[in-house]
Amino acid sequence: MQDIRKGPPRDNGLEVMYHAASFNDKALGSGEPIRVKTGERVLFHLLNASATDDVTLALPGHDFEVIALDGNPVPNSRAVPVVTLAPAERIDVIVEMKQPGVWILGAVEDPMREMGMGVVVEYAGQHGAPQWSKPQSSSWDYTLFGTSRGHPEPDQRINLTFEKILGGHGGFNRWTINGKSWPDVDPLVVKEGQRYRIMLDNRSGDDHPVHFHRHTFELTRVGQKTTAGVLKDTVNVPRRQSVEIDLVADDPGLTLYHCHMQLHMDFGFMGLLKYV
Repeated sequence: MQDIRKGPPRDNGLEVMYHAASFNDKALGSGEPIRVKTGERVLFHLLNASATDDVTLALPGHDFEVIALDGNPVPNSRAVPVVTLAPAERIDVIVEMKQPGVWILGAVEDPMREMGMGVVVEYAGQHGAPQWSKPQSSSWDYTLFGTSRGHPEPDQRINLTFEKILGGHGGFNRWTINGKSWPDVDPLVVKEGQRYRIMLDNRSGDDHPVHFHRHTFELTRVGQKTTAGVLKDTVNVPRRQSVEIDLVADDPGLTLYHCHMQLHMDFGFMGLLKYV
């Protein structure tokens, strides 16, 4: 049996690989550094614009104070050593500049950083080669930024189960929602003004950043942890785990929802939210 902690099964279909990465259109070591002064508090707006890859970022000697996710202020701002963004996710963080030097703000994974995923942060009056040290922890947990308050009882509960049909060598994998692939996925039917508790059940060996167009939802459970107050439009559902969200149907019209991994979406992982 394949250990899912070591990656997808060996008979997986074709995957996308990269030779280069960039931070604000520049590879690490190219372009101008981000210049800062000791004592400043710098606001970073972070967006993962990759079509297929998560990215985990760190700035040695500094913490990220997370203040917003997907443009929504978090109820519990927390300082963390790393931030992880799935494709299409946005995170707003404040960094207190209190470690003078020349540093790399970049991907925790060495191969990704070596491909260019990073930028130099240079304190005023400091010179020399940029320094990097790997953080002790690279875990990421949405629930850190939530509260423990309760939730209104939903008007309806809906389960969405995500599975993979292996493409084998030379072919692409195919993805299903409740056993069907786009365009045959049954629409998710809702009524305006009602609250829906949607379980996103990932039964595959891949993470899935699930995005609902034109709607913001509230995280209610991530894995075994309950939470409240964390508002998003994209949530990364880890492999072999489930996430529950509360979505209020407040923007009538046909609406797409899909995995933001481009290959997953292209090969079946997409559905419609339909108002009646």
